[in-house]
Amino acid sequence: MRTYFRLGAGLAAAVLVLGGCGIAQRHSANGVPSRTEAVVHTGPGGGSDVFARQVVKMLQGDKLIDANWPVRNETAGSGIGAMSYLKSRRGREDTVAAVTPTWIVTPLTLDGAAVSISDVRPIAGLLVEPQVMAVRADSKYGTAADFIADAHARPDTLVQVGGSITATDSLTGQALQARTQSKWSFLTFADSGQRIAALLRGDAQMMIGSTGDFSEQVRAGAIRVVGAVGDKRLPALPDVPTLAEEGVPSQGLPEEFRGFVGPPDMPAQTVTYYQELLRRLTSQPDWQKYAAEDGDVTRFLDAGQFRDYLGQQQASLKKLVDQLGLASH
Repeated sequence: MRTYFRLGAGLAAAVLVLGGCGIAQRHSANGVPSRTEAVVHTGPGGGSDVFARQVVKMLQGDKLIDANWPVRNETAGSGIGAMSYLKSRRGREDTVAAVTPTWIVTPLTLDGAAVSISDVRPIAGLLVEPQVMAVRADSKYGTAADFIADAHARPDTLVQVGGSITATDSLTGQALQARTQSKWSFLTFADSGQRIAALLRGDAQMMIGSTGDFSEQVRAGAIRVVGAVGDKRLPALPDVPTLAEEGVPSQGLPEEFRGFVGPPDMPAQTVTYYQELLRRLTSQPDWQKYAAEDGDVTRFLDAGQFRDYLGQQQASLKKLVDQLGLASH
């Protein structure tokens, strides 16, 4: 099932009441839980689901953990369900969650949201995924500026495919429209594979995503990357110009980050345990290979640094949400 959204329109979301309490609390020694559950806000195949499973696989492969961390998909409300579940596990040691900017943005767009990023316990920031604009290989658009110019000339004709309406790709597209007085529609799918398929079928003419989303299809010659979002060219795509180089106003566009948080009141020694576990992971060859292949930038932030970073991102994204008219009133 696919759904079209008119960008710039008001956002509605349903918050579902969560039932059940998940896995039982296990005893821990010195803050080290005997079992850990990893929560994500996407369904199977979604960005956070894939990321969390890759992290667990690398932790196991590098012998940093000796037990499996089951991944729990709490998909309600574009992050609201996952945050609510995490909040319900206040003080627990056996639950972590993979966090992205959606966790910040969604509550800003809802009246009376019962949760926010301030309700969770930061553990560590791990990486930033540089965003790029891509088209089908046979597209007439040679640059991102070409696509935007056509959208300006033919309002509401072109389509961008992406994730949820509050995800980074959607916000970036909305911001670009507002800055260039252009209009296009947004086609949403739950996972990147469905989005790529929609782009290849011609259901959409453009997609914004991470370099890793497109690497396989770029190598196969099916997709072309036409612009890097940001002010610096990417090491993984050195020949692709930035949007700024193409004359597209791109200052202050949202940044796609990934990290882990815990429930409120998670014990300090448990936060330190997970923090150091993830710090060790980011120094392993497997992690470095994973990040390089996807074109990601490792940016490890400890719990205190990640808390400050999330606060800065909340302020920046609130400003953008206000400018786009998406804020709750």
